[in-house]
Amino acid sequence: VGVAAIPAVIGGLLIMAGIPSLAGAALALFGIMLMTGGLHQDGLADLADSLGGRDRDHRLTIMHDSAIGSFGTFALISIVIIDVACLAHLAAIDPFYMIAGLLATSGMSRSMMAFQRWHRPTPTAQGLASITGKPDQHIMIIGVLIGLLVGLIFIPASAAFISIIIGLVISFGLGAFMMRWIGGVNGDGLGARQQISEAAMLMVLAIAI
Repeated sequence: VGVAAIPAVIGGLLIMAGIPSLAGAALALFGIMLMTGGLHQDGLADLADSLGGRDRDHRLTIMHDSAIGSFGTFALISIVIIDVACLAHLAAIDPFYMIAGLLATSGMSRSMMAFQRWHRPTPTAQGLASITGKPDQHIMIIGVLIGLLVGLIFIPASAAFISIIIGLVISFGLGAFMMRWIGGVNGDGLGARQQISEAAMLMVLAIAI
């Protein structure tokens, strides 16, 4: 919520001032990327690029490479289009819906990272995911419940519960894929899971509103 608050409010205020909803939504998303350094977007791009890897070691090498390939570029473009379209849809109804939706989905999608890190091991002992450590079960549950609480505060209860369920399903599915793909969930996998979950949650909210 802290990461999304300022960009979401600025985007909402600009829309209220008369700029197109698409532009306001794009600026709000860009603001969040600036706040986080694009960390999660980078993870999504790296995971997508690894789809061209021959084997586990080659895939990990691709993920560690800072360059973005064609798969990564397409994944980033696709996820941004989905996010901006859903946020613009909410803003066209009421800019407050966009602000509330961005706060809710930012919180809920990130809370799922605690579950993902608890549920799956990392493929290697190096990297940010390994360094930060594995949360115990109580911390994981608290993290997920805080995410649900954030959703219940800002969006309809039905949308919040469905979003959390979808986040858990994505975490299970992506975690199972990454176990087979590279032998665990690394930082790139956590970032990709956040981005995919957030997009799915925004779609749920766009349907609900």
